[in-house]
Amino acid sequence: MQKSAKLTAVYALIMDLPLSLVITLVALALSNIDAPGSLNGPNYIRMAIIAYVVTFFVNFIHAERWGFAFAVKHAKPGTFKFGLLLNLVVAGVFVVILDLIMTAIGMIAGGAFSFGPYIAAVLKGFIPCYVPTLIIAMFWNQVADKWSRAICNEPAPQMGPGPDQK
Repeated sequence: MQKSAKLTAVYALIMDLPLSLVITLVALALSNIDAPGSLNGPNYIRMAIIAYVVTFFVNFIHAERWGFAFAVKHAKPGTFKFGLLLNLVVAGVFVVILDLIMTAIGMIAGGAFSFGPYIAAVLKGFIPCYVPTLIIAMFWNQVADKWSRAICNEPAPQMGPGPDQK
């Protein structure tokens, strides 16, 4: 069962706030190594807002469907392994998109965009941004889902059988 647009939007607003704040901090700390001064209050606020808007729209890709399809092949729904596998995929989608967009914005704003350094920066930032994204997803996803469903008055879907129950 697919989430309604309203539920997806409310979920995104709840889920993406800590994600945007942490990932922006990590990304700016990494860029501060190569471009000292990029980690400052006004830049952090501006980039966190942009990240929050970008992640809001990424939610409408419904990456959780891809994560669910992958996880259900390898684990029983409701288990830690299932949640980890699902979130590995979802966090990957979010980080790839966010990394590509935010790195480009940062380089363009800094007036130093060129393709080679852009790709290097994207690759350099992936793992340091992926790990906290996965951790946030593992711990915050259920809270965000529960709160958004309560706000929108939409019940959680029934989970299908896992790989051992076919």
